Amino acid sequence: MKKALLTAAVTSVGLLISGQSLAQGYYVDEQSALRLGDAFSGGSASASDASTVFYGPAAMTLVKDEIVFNIAAIDFSSSFDGSATTVGGAPINGKDAEADSLDALPSFYMVRELSDGFKMGVYINAPYATGTDFGDDSVARYQAAESDITGIDAGFALAFRINDMVSVGGSLIAQYVNAKTAVAINSTAICLGAEAAGELGPYDCAALGIDAAELGNTTYDGYFEMEGHNMGYGFALGTLIEFTPDSRLGINYRSRIAHQLSGTAEATFPAAAAGFTSLAGLPDTTASGKVTLTTPETASLSYFHRLGKIALQADYSWTKWSRYNKVQVESNDPVIAALAAEPQVYNWTESQRIALGASIAVSPTLTLRTGMAFDSTPIEDENAKVDFAFDDYQAVSLGMSYVMSDDLTLDLGIQHTFSQTRDIEQNDLATSAAALQGEVKTQVNSYAAGIRWGF
Repeated sequence: MKKALLTAAVTSVGLLISGQSLAQGYYVDEQSALRLGDAFSGGSASASDASTVFYGPAAMTLVKDEIVFNIAAIDFSSSFDGSATTVGGAPINGKDAEADSLDALPSFYMVRELSDGFKMGVYINAPYATGTDFGDDSVARYQAAESDITGIDAGFALAFRINDMVSVGGSLIAQYVNAKTAVAINSTAICLGAEAAGELGPYDCAALGIDAAELGNTTYDGYFEMEGHNMGYGFALGTLIEFTPDSRLGINYRSRIAHQLSGTAEATFPAAAAGFTSLAGLPDTTASGKVTLTTPETASLSYFHRLGKIALQADYSWTKWSRYNKVQVESNDPVIAALAAEPQVYNWTESQRIALGASIAVSPTLTLRTGMAFDSTPIEDENAKVDFAFDDYQAVSLGMSYVMSDDLTLDLGIQHTFSQTRDIEQNDLATSAAALQGEVKTQVNSYAAGIRWGF
C-alpha cells in the first residue's frame, strides 16, 4: 500500500516559476524613466542618458558624464475565469485565482569619461523581477500558489570611439537571481486516484482518515515550497554607427546567463492527513534542493534620427526564450525527489519586439515624448498556463523631461499595456490531480520617475 501511495504522489508536484510578465517572458522593461516614455524605442542608438550603459554600451561615447536614479512602479493584475476540477470531474473549491500587485523597481546608472573618446559606465538594476501570488486556497493552488523571481544585475562597461563614425562597447555582467515557488499538494485526489486505479482497496482512503467528501477542498492539502539563489556572469557587446551627427544605428547583444539555484525545499502536510502521509512515507520534510534556470540572450537593432527639434527612433529586439523549456527540482532527499519527480514543462519559443518612438523639444527646458511597442509571445496556445497566459501585446507610452538646473533633469514616463484575455486548457490531472479550463485576463500599467545629475 505504501508503494502505491508513493507512486501516486511522485507526480503530484510540478515546480513553477511564474510571474507578472508579458510577451517578453519574465523580463521587465521598466529600467529607465526616460525610456519608458518612448516605449523603449531608442534601444542601443538613442544615447539619451546614462541608462545607455545597459541598453547599448557602445553609445556611451555620446553620453555626457552623468548619474541617473530611477524608480518605476508596475501595477499588475491577473485573473482566471473558468472551471477548476480534480479527479472524477469534481470541482476544486477555493477563492478566485487573482493576483494583484504594485511593485517598485529602482535602478542606477553612471557614465564617466576616462579620456577623449573613451568612456566607462556602471549600473545596477533588476531586469528580472516578477511574481504571482494566487494564495494557497485559490482554485489554481495545485498549479500555482505563489511564485517570485528576482534577478539583479550589476554591470561594468567600457566604450571606445574608433573614428568619427564607429564606436564599440561592451560590459561584464554579474547577475544575482533568487527564486521562490510554492504549490499545494492534492492529497485527497492522490489517495482516491490510487483507489480508482485498483492500487488501493475501495475503503483504504477512509481507513487512512481521508474523507472522499473533502475532494476539492483544502482539508488535506499539503504544501510544497522551494527557494533558491545563485550568482551568474555574462557579457554584452555592441557597436554604434553614426551616418551623420543626427542619424545613427545601434547593434547590441547580451549573453545568456546560466544559473543553478541552490536552496531549501520543504514539504508539509496537515495533521488531518497524518494517516495518509505516514503510510505513503511522506513526512514533513526540509532538505536542500537545486533548480537550473537560464536568463536568455537578446539581440537588438536600433535606429535614431533627428529632424531639428524632433527625434524619431525605432528598435527591434529578439530574445531566445526557448531557453525556458522546463523547470526541474533536484534533491538527494527521497521525499523531495519523489514529490518533484515530474518537471514543469514550458517549451517557450523565441520572441520579437518592435518599438517606435518620437520626441520633441518644446523649449530648452521641456521635452515631450511618446512611443508604441508590439511584442510577440513566446508561448504557444498549447503551453499557456494560468500563471503564464500572456499573449502578443501592444503598449503605448507618454513621457517628458524637464531641465530643473544646469546639472539636474527630471524624467517622467507612463506606459499602458492593452488588456489581454487568453484561453487556457491546462490539464494536469496526471501530475497535480487538477485541471483548469477558461480564460486568463491580464492588465499592466507602468509608471516611472528619474533624476539625471550631470557632473
